[in-house]
Amino acid sequence: MKLRLFSVGVLLVFALAASACGSSKKGAASSSSPGAKVFAKAGCASCHTLKAANAKGQIGPNLDELKPDQATVARQVHNGGNGMPSFKDRLSSSQIDQVASFVAQATKNSGTSFAFKPDKTTVAECERSSKPFCFRQAFGNISYNEGPVKALALLATDDRTISAVHADCHQISHWVGRAGLLHYKNDAGTALSHGAMTCNSGYYHGVLQLALAGLPRGRVVKKSQHLCDAPAVNTDDFLLYQCVHGLGHGLMIYSNDDLPWSLKTCHKLLTDFDRISCTGGVFMQNLDTTMGVSKFLSNKNPLYPCNIVLERDKVYCYLMVTSRILTLDGFNWQKTAEWCRKAESGWVATCFQSMGRDASGATRYAAKNTLRLCSYAGKNADECIYGASRDYANNYAGGKEAAALCDMAPKRHRGYCYEGIGTILGAINRETEPRKAACRAVTPRRYMADCFRGAAIS
Repeated sequence: MKLRLFSVGVLLVFALAASACGSSKKGAASSSSPGAKVFAKAGCASCHTLKAANAKGQIGPNLDELKPDQATVARQVHNGGNGMPSFKDRLSSSQIDQVASFVAQATKNSGTSFAFKPDKTTVAECERSSKPFCFRQAFGNISYNEGPVKALALLATDDRTISAVHADCHQISHWVGRAGLLHYKNDAGTALSHGAMTCNSGYYHGVLQLALAGLPRGRVVKKSQHLCDAPAVNTDDFLLYQCVHGLGHGLMIYSNDDLPWSLKTCHKLLTDFDRISCTGGVFMQNLDTTMGVSKFLSNKNPLYPCNIVLERDKVYCYLMVTSRILTLDGFNWQKTAEWCRKAESGWVATCFQSMGRDASGATRYAAKNTLRLCSYAGKNADECIYGASRDYANNYAGGKEAAALCDMAPKRHRGYCYEGIGTILGAINRETEPRKAACRAVTPRRYMADCFRGAAIS
């Protein structure tokens, strides 16, 4: 069983043979500089793509696309992590500096700013193919050539009819975002304004992940503070959330999954809303890292790092924590519930809301099955159902499907379920009257006050 991140947290944990990266296999460097020689001798080409070194490795990140600065390369080579071994005992400090300088300079001038590269792959071809990431490429091609509006509309349809698309829909929408950014000539604000909330808004995340590529850390912090200022992004809090959440993803990818730095950058954003929303993208990306299993995850304690981060950062960490727990316990929902009860005081309920989020995606938003999984929460089933109703409303950008879930829930949980719907409807609609109308459209009179309360209608 796979989990879809955001709705369920797809954990794309790449099976890296860390020892293979840094083997004696040589890549033919196109430069005779000392750094190029270190790159070739250390076997970096076995894992990384770098045009200047004629390197075409596929295990680690494509360096031409990532465009890390010199300090980032030096830190990663020295420390290792996330599937990459440390080279501090194999290379001298001088050699590390040389290869870091070479990579930073080579990628700066490589002319490759974005990860997406269009080709002729089609959706129809992917239905007959087992090629990795085929659907990601196919939908990206549509976005690049015809615009993201068409690509996202088709994706929304195929998400319901093609199982392989559904299983990877959030990540496919990331690629649509990357290609959409190119379609709009790297104008992130315009690209964001032509997005949609398809498959839990991965489009917005993909745009922002690449908008930060190649910038030094100091500039990233300053750019992050205004990246979501575009008027088209600020029409409602829900869309603004997706933008800032995507920023969190971008910070992690930019920094090679440096969780502490990414959280600190979120803290430097200009509003409380932005600061908190940004951390959600950071913690989600921590589960879906670019170079294997994050060093900020633990096999012994699946609640980590939620139990050690600052109080201000715990909410989104715990809202996603069961995606990690389920992976470690073999999707045993009873054991996952037991782990949630071990969460820190004050965060048990949030953990069970995460369980509801995972239950909704694991069952492909089939209400009866979602409620069955939430029954494993026992006395905390109300929190699980609340979390599920929020995820239903978020995934469909509305309350119709979520209301069907609430109507099937045990009667004692229905009010809280409709309150969960209200939290999403309140985010989609900023003004009181549209919020009321949205609640009235899907909520029985008996539970109207609950939906209003969730939507912050006094």
